Amino acid sequence: MNLKLTPADFLKIGPPVKQDNDTCEKDLAHTFLQRLMMLDYRARYIPVRQDGPGVSQSKPVPESDTVGFDALFTTIINSDQTKQTRVHPMDIQMAVFHCSDSFLKQNMITKLSQCQYALPLLVPDPVTMDIVCPLWTFRQIRKTWKIIRDNTVTMKSMPICKAQTPMVSFFRLGSLSLSKSQLMNTLINERHSTFFHRNCPGSTKSRHLMEGVAEIAWYCPAGRPNDAFTDCIAFCNLHGDALLRKKQRDILTEKSSVNVVLVPTLEKGDKYTTVISALFQAPKPLIIIITDNDSDTVEIKRGKYKMGLKERSQSEVSEELKGIIGNILSGPHESFQLETMAGVSGIRVDEDDTACQKGKSAAMKIVNLLQGMDVSKIKDTFFPRQGQLWHKWCRTNKELYHLKGDIEKEECKKEQELKTIRQKQCKASCSELMKLFIESLSSLTSTEKEYFLKWTQILIDALSTDDLSLILQSYDEKWSEVVTLKNKHDKSDQLKNIKRRLQEKLDRMAQLAAKEEVCEAECFSDVIAFDVQKDVKYFAQLWEGSPPMAPPNPGYRESVQELKNFILSKASQSTGMTLSEFKSKIQDLWKALLNENFVFSFKNTLEIAVYRELVAQYGNWTGALRSNMLTTENELYTRIENGTLDKVEVSFLHEEMKKTYEQIKKDMTIYFEDNKEKDMLVQWRGRFETKIKEFHDEQVRGVKRKLDEVIQQKNACKKLNDRKTEFETKLLQKSKELAHQLKDKAKDEEELKKQFDSVWRGWVSELTADTKPIKDISYEEDQSEILLELGFEWALIAESKHSGRYKKISEFGDYSHFVSFNKYQVTANKVTEYLPGKIGRYIKEFFQYEDQKLIRSLIDDAEKQSLDALKSKPVATRGYSPTYLQEVAKNVKAKVTEFESKRKYALKKDFTVDLILYVFDRAWSWLSESHRKFKMNNDALTYLESKKSQYYNIFRSFCKGNSSAVVLRELICEKVKSSTVEAVCNQTAIDLAGEMRCKFPAFSGNRLNLEKHLLRSLAEKEDFNGFINYIKHPRKQVETFIKEEVKKYIFIENKHKAHQILKKNVEDIKKLVSLALFTATNKVKTQRGDIDMWVEEFSSVLKAKLTFDTICCQNFSDVNNFNFLKEETERGLESIMKEMSNLSLDKMEEFRLKPDQILIDQLCKCCWVKCPFCAAVCTNTLEDHSPDKHSVPFHRPSVFKDWHTRDTDELDINFCTTSVASDGSFHPHHDSDETVPYKQYQKAGERFATWQITPDECKLSYWKWFVCRFQKQLEDHYKLRFHDRGEIPNEWREYSKQEAIESLDEM
Repeated sequence: MNLKLTPADFLKIGPPVKQDNDTCEKDLAHTFLQRLMMLDYRARYIPVRQDGPGVSQSKPVPESDTVGFDALFTTIINSDQTKQTRVHPMDIQMAVFHCSDSFLKQNMITKLSQCQYALPLLVPDPVTMDIVCPLWTFRQIRKTWKIIRDNTVTMKSMPICKAQTPMVSFFRLGSLSLSKSQLMNTLINERHSTFFHRNCPGSTKSRHLMEGVAEIAWYCPAGRPNDAFTDCIAFCNLHGDALLRKKQRDILTEKSSVNVVLVPTLEKGDKYTTVISALFQAPKPLIIIITDNDSDTVEIKRGKYKMGLKERSQSEVSEELKGIIGNILSGPHESFQLETMAGVSGIRVDEDDTACQKGKSAAMKIVNLLQGMDVSKIKDTFFPRQGQLWHKWCRTNKELYHLKGDIEKEECKKEQELKTIRQKQCKASCSELMKLFIESLSSLTSTEKEYFLKWTQILIDALSTDDLSLILQSYDEKWSEVVTLKNKHDKSDQLKNIKRRLQEKLDRMAQLAAKEEVCEAECFSDVIAFDVQKDVKYFAQLWEGSPPMAPPNPGYRESVQELKNFILSKASQSTGMTLSEFKSKIQDLWKALLNENFVFSFKNTLEIAVYRELVAQYGNWTGALRSNMLTTENELYTRIENGTLDKVEVSFLHEEMKKTYEQIKKDMTIYFEDNKEKDMLVQWRGRFETKIKEFHDEQVRGVKRKLDEVIQQKNACKKLNDRKTEFETKLLQKSKELAHQLKDKAKDEEELKKQFDSVWRGWVSELTADTKPIKDISYEEDQSEILLELGFEWALIAESKHSGRYKKISEFGDYSHFVSFNKYQVTANKVTEYLPGKIGRYIKEFFQYEDQKLIRSLIDDAEKQSLDALKSKPVATRGYSPTYLQEVAKNVKAKVTEFESKRKYALKKDFTVDLILYVFDRAWSWLSESHRKFKMNNDALTYLESKKSQYYNIFRSFCKGNSSAVVLRELICEKVKSSTVEAVCNQTAIDLAGEMRCKFPAFSGNRLNLEKHLLRSLAEKEDFNGFINYIKHPRKQVETFIKEEVKKYIFIENKHKAHQILKKNVEDIKKLVSLALFTATNKVKTQRGDIDMWVEEFSSVLKAKLTFDTICCQNFSDVNNFNFLKEETERGLESIMKEMSNLSLDKMEEFRLKPDQILIDQLCKCCWVKCPFCAAVCTNTLEDHSPDKHSVPFHRPSVFKDWHTRDTDELDINFCTTSVASDGSFHPHHDSDETVPYKQYQKAGERFATWQITPDECKLSYWKWFVCRFQKQLEDHYKLRFHDRGEIPNEWREYSKQEAIESLDEM
């Protein structure tokens, strides 16, 4: 026993182990260990070659017919002495264990653990019979498992010695008819014999080294719904009769959380009674399994169970046992930690060995230096040679293979840099840790050094347990994609396709390389001998089953061995190639690899990131096009209003956009060709180039449509425009004549005003005698008359108008009060009084929980279609007509009727009345504004009344005796003032929108960024109604948010900056007017022109930026001092410009362009499709992004889409990203009987098929906080509850509002 086996005995190069050959008995130990070291779990099942003749040949078989039938019933004793007894597989394992030194034992136990086998915890010494706990052998074992809490999967990974888990111990008392170990295996892994049992291959009746051995194994859940247990559990198995193993029995019962005892029978006075009684009286849970009893499972008292096994299937027993153990462990229980075995009295612990303790003590000195340090800082602190110097050396070495410029000099320079770095590494001072390490290596004995090195590794690994768990969790998530991809490739036909594509790609590469290097090569095999059918190797799965309980797949090891043999075989075929030469060639291959950047990543994750960046960039390109087109539109609008443009050509718009469009195309080329991810971007290049062209063309068409409408409106009011000159001439003349009559009263302002008012009405009547005034809209009367014509009672109409409830019909959470069931003519709220029992409740619930959404959709559709229909009417050019409302009302009523025809219930009349009034209310803003424009542009009376103050000022000026030049100055200033206000407000709106688009965080990114700021705002205000509006009508809420933020930005937070922008635009207009005055005056001087020339030139300069009405010069023909006119005009404009600089920013609301609407047009032209599960809005910035599916980075709980458990009032709080990873199923429609598995959700119909929902655990704590904060409001709104399966997890309630808001930064 002194000559122990060591790891060195098995780390030798030798012939490979052959699995299919029998092994002679003397080689069993070596073969077992060799296979175990290769993680072949079949190492226990080694076919043994018999050394002597077989039993079947030991005796001749009688051939006589006289052998009677009765011989079948006699007991035949085989007297053949040549029969050999086979060695029990576990005796082989334990024999190797006892004959190994502590390091080989540790290695062996680590490998057994990786093969998912049970490990010896308590081992009787075969010589001294002491009980030994081989704690040291467990030190390198690390277990990883996943637990599910509140729909969140958390990964844990730690050294098993440190893990605190429940422990369930199994004992048998007496002899049993079934295998205890086999029963335990069904609890841990039904597909794998974790504990060796009597029915395993190679098992024999006799065993020698396993009696009294207690083995331990851990069940590690995979974080799946079908896990046997929800957390890691240790299972301990005492081999042999526990009656005879009191010491082991006492230790295990003391350490266990649950004790399980198997007995053949249970009667008073049995030899097991004393043991059973003691365990029954003890406080720990106890499960007594009686193998020869068929009694049902009963809980005799709290935590004490009895169950019979007779005539019961193993699977039934297993499931019941799992349930009992799970139930016990779900409550308070004791935990077991392997390290505590060191403190158990009466046993020997292998770590008490002197050499082991000395090694550990030396290792602790080193580890103490590292305690409390950030793991990522350890290397820089204690290993400076491997820190930044090492990093710099690697980077420089890589650069050595990517030389540019003067290659020779560059190479020498890099090599010198490498030498310099190496010298610095050599000179780097030895840290305290390294001094301790070297000192220990110098002072310890050989065995102590081995312990020291092992302990150092073990203790340092323990420091990074938490960090490693996080890394493994991240790795595990990214692994679910590699496996998925690999599974796709497991099909043979796909594998053939892959091979074919590989061959084609290699051939193409070879051809390109040959062309570059002027060589002849048609295919890859011309360069390197390669057969795609033979030389492409496919490895089996690493695991046989699903981790973490799956053992390594022996096929994987065989694949590795096959590849090794294949490589060596290929190498042996090369003339004169030695192993050293082969090694050299491998080094050459490595150097070749250094010449390229090989990036190993997960395609999906990287593609998503690259695509999102592309979409964000696309938003910038379209933003530039929009901005350019908006400026062009504004300039052309001004020209149309001034009458200098009566037709907009598409070619002209293309020319105006050309410079910006060409620059964007260049930017796109650079982006696709120079981006580091260009190889991935190439798949989208064609599509985005097409989309940017389509966007450009649509912008051109859109602006042309708008400007054509402006021209149409201009032409529609031509009649009034043609008369404006006539009106102006007559009004000027009449003002001049009246002023001449009243010039002696010029100082009496009140009298002048009175006289002017008295004649003004007469002038207007005279001028408009032949025109009919345009009436205002009688909206209230028209609504009532239309509803009455449709057959609705006046009482219904009046009550709805008086209550005003119709205004919020789209925000109702419950529409049941609008419903009546046709068959019974009763309201939904009273239906249960008329229908018996469950049927009544079903109908009420069926409506309340399902058709609410349909009615809400009806309202939304009616509103959208009605507004779209109205906006197609020529109200701005032809005026308002009640027939427009009649048409809308009839269509809404028809939609309601059509809706009812498909339902088992009817909607009451007051619903239709409310819906029509709601649509009318929503239409009023657009109708009134359009009609106002029509009236302003076409009603002579309105036009003249708008000029009253202007002509009073002219009249007063004439009264004061002012010259024609002064009066003309006043007329010019008045016209410049009104057009300046419009131009300044429009340009300020454009500039403010641009300013906010660039600098305001909420508007400076894409739609996802905007959504993040909206959600933050809603959370800060805790605005539940805003949340509901956002969930139901996201675009409306986003538009509301934009308007609110623009208002706050302009009028509160950046009021001064906004005024500065306005002042700059006023200054620009001032410069333009000054230029116009100078140009006009200079032209009449040089060309000796008259007042007509002056006014025409002045107007033409202004009309580039301002809408400027023509001035009739008939009453100013006497003006000839143009310098005086210029000076007078400049003086008048000075006060106007000063007034303009103090203009209220509210004035922008009166004009065509508004900053909030500009931003809405820019930010809301994107996809608004909602997730069918959770109503999250697709974040793609493209309105039509087909064939790309809809997606969002973060989904929400399904409660926001009204999902609930059918026939219950339980809200569904699951995130759909969790659901699609589950084994559950759902009904695609509220009235469908079929169900679809969540994992196949895209098969549930078009609205599901167009979405890409990735199963993951990326969940914003924001929505968890929201559900908790507004639980009551949500329950009231949906008329459902968060209970039973929809109960809110307690952990969700731990999130504060601040944490919820901060989580939005993950978006």
